[in-house]
Amino acid sequence: MKVGEPIKDIKLEAGIQTVLLDQIYPIWRLEGIPYRDLEITADGVKSEETLEKVTYGDKIQLFVEKKGRLKIILGPGYIAKKDPLWTDQFSQKQGWAGGDGIYSFNLTSGNDQFDQTEPATNLFVFGDTLVGRTDPLTKKRFGPLIMVNNSLAYLDKQTDQVKFHLNQNQEGSIISYFTIDPESDFNGTIPENVCLYDQRKANEGWLSGYHPQELWLCFDLQQKTMIDKIAITNYFHLDSSELSSRGVKVFHLFGSDNKKDWTFIGEYELKPSYSFSDQTVIVPNQSFRYFKFDINPRPGIGNYDDDAHEGLFGLRQVRFFSRDRWIRDIHADASSILLKEPAHAHIWLQDGVIIQDHLYFFPYLVVTDLDQPEGLQFAIKGISMIKVPIREERIVPKEATQKKTPFCAFHNGSDYTFGGAIMAHTLQSGIPNPDGYIYIYGYKTTMGLRQMIAGRVKPDDIEFFDAWEFFDGEEWQWDFLKSAPLIDHISTEFSVSRIQEGLFKGKYLAVFTYDTNTPKIAFAIGDSPVGKFSTPQVIYHKPEPEMLGKTTYAYNAKAHPQLSKSVDVLVSYNVNTYSFAHNMENADVYSPRFIRLKDTTTL
Repeated sequence: MKVGEPIKDIKLEAGIQTVLLDQIYPIWRLEGIPYRDLEITADGVKSEETLEKVTYGDKIQLFVEKKGRLKIILGPGYIAKKDPLWTDQFSQKQGWAGGDGIYSFNLTSGNDQFDQTEPATNLFVFGDTLVGRTDPLTKKRFGPLIMVNNSLAYLDKQTDQVKFHLNQNQEGSIISYFTIDPESDFNGTIPENVCLYDQRKANEGWLSGYHPQELWLCFDLQQKTMIDKIAITNYFHLDSSELSSRGVKVFHLFGSDNKKDWTFIGEYELKPSYSFSDQTVIVPNQSFRYFKFDINPRPGIGNYDDDAHEGLFGLRQVRFFSRDRWIRDIHADASSILLKEPAHAHIWLQDGVIIQDHLYFFPYLVVTDLDQPEGLQFAIKGISMIKVPIREERIVPKEATQKKTPFCAFHNGSDYTFGGAIMAHTLQSGIPNPDGYIYIYGYKTTMGLRQMIAGRVKPDDIEFFDAWEFFDGEEWQWDFLKSAPLIDHISTEFSVSRIQEGLFKGKYLAVFTYDTNTPKIAFAIGDSPVGKFSTPQVIYHKPEPEMLGKTTYAYNAKAHPQLSKSVDVLVSYNVNTYSFAHNMENADVYSPRFIRLKDTTTL
């Protein structure tokens, strides 16, 4: 079927009529009988006419004024088709037995654009992965069924076959390739708390141990930075105003560039705090990488504990400013900590980007939350950055390093996260006319509505989070909490890619699941990496929730441009269930599926 040809030719009686199509099409026009009161919907979502003068739909409602034949004409746009060859490669009966996430990367060159002609080794990374064996006849999983938090696969450039890889320890147990850095996996009254801002649940700040022999708090700003203001909230606790006596009274401020040679900046006195609005602002006007608070550990002198002599010292929040810019990329350490215990978090990989000979990921740090329903018993604690070397077209997870990012926050009723999609606009990425930036996309969630937001950074600065910029709808600025929504109804994982050929040549294609855990795959077209993007258009209905029944759901659709043509876009999505028992009954539930978005102007 080509553009301009009938999708359907049907005889209709006069009156209100409904026409159902076998899938969602870009409808150019209706020909034949006169009609009025036309409404076109795509998988239940009312469609708007696009810039290409088409309306996507699989259901047409109209009032027919005179009986006769109606022709529904195919227009320029996308149609979706299943890709069973790709789907079958990810249906395994032994060993690797299903995973979600599924991001892909060109390890040969880092080129992640459409329409590639050179063979390349591609890496797939998965989130939660099931390992075990399946009965090929009944599709039931045999026990024990193991789950690890991530796994890998490689698409061989010679055979074009996917080979799955599971990580084993010396005892032969299957383990995750990537686990959280133990230094990022603590709860308690740890010094990191004073630099965690805009959290959904306020932490307890930092508290020293009882009667420390020496007492200091050190802040690493990652690079030498001119600090003209430090805003300090002293220790307080909502249980009792009496506990504000633990607050620091006097400290000496030192600066250093190597953490060995310290320069005395000054002595400062802090007022007591009883809420976050009670702050003391000091003005050091000094440029260093490290700043150290040296506190007298004697009760009543170094703190406000004049009577009880409890011997605890604490702070709730410390904020550094450089020329009115809030510095967030900070690591804090202390000589004494009252409570430090493992948080038992794990990693969910998000998207990544290849820069030179390293792959950078931005995974979620996830903790268990038993207050949530089965299948959703987790909470996002933060976002980290993993840097892993690439050698001989393979990644080397054992040599990966990690650094926690500040890009997970709750502010004014909205959650903000980044890393769900990344697009390199660099020479290495192969994109035409590169602007030299890495675009890191995320989402803002407000009362259940997720909206795409965007940041960017030069490749050389990707590890320095205070060098990142965020688009506020008009310009790029430093505060990610001012990021402007670019696309509504986005999902937690998605993709943004530049189209090289066909109807949308030179445009940017976003692919996502409409409203996260629904059967709807949608797309939007933008004029630049940050739009303006078109209204989200539903293009495909995932059949698995109806086919597999029970508690099945589908999620996290995204494109894989380096494995696709611009006019034939490969898209993956995940299928899962809220019930572990359902997963054991049917191995078909938990595995990726693939479809193609085909440009109708090239059919």
